[in-house]
Amino acid sequence: MRNQNRINLRSGQQASTTHKKYALLTSSKGDKLDRRLYLVGLVILLLGILIKQPILLIGGSLLTLILGITDLWSHFSLHNLAYQREISEQRLLFGEEVMLDLTVENIKLLPLPWLELEERLPRDLTLKEQKVRTGSSSYQVTLNALFHLSWYERVTRRYTLQGTTRGIHIFGPTTLHSGDGFGFLKREGHLNNEQFILVYPLILPLTSFHLPARHPFGDHRSQQRLIEDPSRVVGVREYAYGDSLRRVDWKATARTLTMQSKIYESTTTYTIAIFLNVTLQLDVHYGFYPELRELCISAAASIADWSINQGYAVGLYVNTVPYQPEEKPWKLNQSPEQILRERRIRIPAASTEEQRTRILEMLARIQNTQGCTLDELILSERSNLLAGTTALIITSTINEKLLDAILHLRRHGNAVALLYAGEQPSLLKMAGVTVYHIGTTETWKQCVRTSLQESSPLERPTFQF
Repeated sequence: MRNQNRINLRSGQQASTTHKKYALLTSSKGDKLDRRLYLVGLVILLLGILIKQPILLIGGSLLTLILGITDLWSHFSLHNLAYQREISEQRLLFGEEVMLDLTVENIKLLPLPWLELEERLPRDLTLKEQKVRTGSSSYQVTLNALFHLSWYERVTRRYTLQGTTRGIHIFGPTTLHSGDGFGFLKREGHLNNEQFILVYPLILPLTSFHLPARHPFGDHRSQQRLIEDPSRVVGVREYAYGDSLRRVDWKATARTLTMQSKIYESTTTYTIAIFLNVTLQLDVHYGFYPELRELCISAAASIADWSINQGYAVGLYVNTVPYQPEEKPWKLNQSPEQILRERRIRIPAASTEEQRTRILEMLARIQNTQGCTLDELILSERSNLLAGTTALIITSTINEKLLDAILHLRRHGNAVALLYAGEQPSLLKMAGVTVYHIGTTETWKQCVRTSLQESSPLERPTFQF
């Protein structure tokens, strides 16, 4: 079921972009030694001197020395300690693996007999052959690692993560624990070193969604007007009244001594507008059906990828805003309606490789946020669609308002196909509208299982950044 076509996403960088984050721990906090213990040691030492008892003298000296070493060792244990998190890829295909390197460097003479690292990892990424600890965060788990560092020593641990869930995934923050060699005192330091990686949606053959392999949305040739492409000259003919001078073939004119005009190849323009509904369908036990939403997103990504491979122009319209944690937060004085109107996912139709990147990136950034209804989105974008555009409605919920919006598209002259994801096939029939049932929650689970079983480094598409 895995897409056999190689996907090439270009953004002007190398294919294997290393994402690094280096931090030097400069501050820490932790246990403090009770200063009264120093007083006890000094009293024992002075008492041994006054009564000339070697045992008290040695005991007081050792106690004071141990207290001093413990205090200083703990205080400077996290000083000049460097930490680096290195992620081999910043963007992943669904099911692709990424290398995570955690490096700790002790840049001082003081050795560290023990150093405990707590690294926050995305819960939705699978960490292979390593146990993690769950915590209060609903989207992160904690990876614990124990290090032993001599003076000026660097140690690196490598882990393997698999992108089994679409979306933006957050790494960090990091917490470091250390202390004296006796284990009496403990200090900890925090690094606010968040990083993000993006996992693209699962791309599958259209037959995985019960769509026809050829012309799944109808024969487009009869629905589009012919346009002459000036870049493709297929011959010449005699000059006709009204021909532009730019059309004249001057070499053929000189050769035949009569005015000759170029004949251009006639091509068709086929445009697809994908309207994706990410409204969450409520469930008694879990609150919503995430599988149906993921199935719809995967269908949108697969259709966009297939259409661009066919040379079609594709646009994407989603009734929510993208999740962009790396950007500055929105203005506090903006209302939710203003934020939705300004930042809603809206990508006009195009057929370039850059368009493929934009669409897949926006689909990966969809999160559990509620936006406008799908019918409101369709009505607001209806006037911006090109004549003859085929509208694909992908949704897991159908209501009367959505059906009215589809009828408005039909009256506007657009061909419409409705792709429905749900536990029961839709019995809806509309004149001039093709309705497909693309699957259920079990369909999505089976697609994920099959994709992860078939994935291997030799089969994965190549990304270029």
